[in-house]
Amino acid sequence: MSLVTAKQPQRPTTEQQVMVARQPIYNDRMGVFGYELLFRAPGGNHNGLNPTEATAHVLASTVLDFGLDKFVHNRKAVINVTRAFIEVIQDVQLPPEQVILDLPTNMAADEKLITKLKEIKKLGYGLSISGLANLKQPQLLSIADIFQIDVQRVNIDILDKLINFLRRHEGLSLQALKIETLEEYQSYRDKGFEYLQGYFLARPRVYVSRDLSGNKLAILQLLATIHNLDTPVEELETQITQDVSLSYKLLKLVNAPFFGVRQEIDSIKRAVVLLGRDEIRKWISLLALGGMSDEPVALMEIAILRAKICELLAKKAGLPTDSYFTVGMFSALDVLMKQPIKHILAQLPLSEAIKSAILNEEGMMGKALACAKAIEDAQWDKMEFANLDQNEQTEVYRQSVEWTGEVMSQF
Repeated sequence: MSLVTAKQPQRPTTEQQVMVARQPIYNDRMGVFGYELLFRAPGGNHNGLNPTEATAHVLASTVLDFGLDKFVHNRKAVINVTRAFIEVIQDVQLPPEQVILDLPTNMAADEKLITKLKEIKKLGYGLSISGLANLKQPQLLSIADIFQIDVQRVNIDILDKLINFLRRHEGLSLQALKIETLEEYQSYRDKGFEYLQGYFLARPRVYVSRDLSGNKLAILQLLATIHNLDTPVEELETQITQDVSLSYKLLKLVNAPFFGVRQEIDSIKRAVVLLGRDEIRKWISLLALGGMSDEPVALMEIAILRAKICELLAKKAGLPTDSYFTVGMFSALDVLMKQPIKHILAQLPLSEAIKSAILNEEGMMGKALACAKAIEDAQWDKMEFANLDQNEQTEVYRQSVEWTGEVMSQF
């Protein structure tokens, strides 16, 4: 099935490939509601493309080359569109129930447009709007599903009045943009915002050093054991098998279809032998951190995706991949454990190269981490690693997103 008709650009070639990133949109329970799709067209920007063509390139890149569902994993995809693209949206083969169209703030809602938007809504698409100008367009407000508010640009007194005004429109949800801290997330959630967007989960925060909870202390001790190269294999097996829940999760994970083992692995000893210590360390770390029930699942997804990006960057560059996954995952330990990262790393038997990569982004592992964070934030100009070009980085990101989705489905 073709994504585009004769009205639209054809599928991008390798030379035309669009780099796509995604920014999570959280619900009021800290779950991921969907992702806003962000992109950079060939040549570093999309100034050379007309608006309709630019958006079509995004859709072609994600739907044809990657697969929208693999990119958003049964969540919503929010796509910035133009009026020109709205006119041809019905020629694009997208799953309407999974897509929210984010309309521009300066779009005049005349009768022709309103009629078209109503047709689109009947197909199942969601509509998102923002901007003070749209507050004066009641027809648009009446059919929109989400109203976005940049909370960093609206005075708190005006915000309360704005929320009260928007609440008069039945079926209209509110989304807060540019949430920078966890405290802001909680504050705006309490004000009634159903959806919240920003990098507040992934950003390092200043934590006051305090004792870890029993659960997190046990996890840290386990990490210290499995990452100690002097730990005998027998002790490693014993440490894992003593935790019945961890053993069960490991065997379930390594026997999952995506893992690709030819014969069923029915014991921890066999898992260690077949996978090797490096792989076992990686998976036990992942499962242990993923078992912290008092932290949002979205935090773990951030850590896993960052870890896989680091590992695949090294692989794509032809470098030994040892420890790249660890660097990516452990770079999020401060947000996972709510402790200063230096304090946590000091308790783990990691090499100085790993610690300096995490703390100061030094060495090749540090450069991979910096690139992974840039991809995570869609900071296109900072995406640099070992001379990999845009297409290679895009492939790394896509593989990482797909892999992370498969792993998260096992939790």
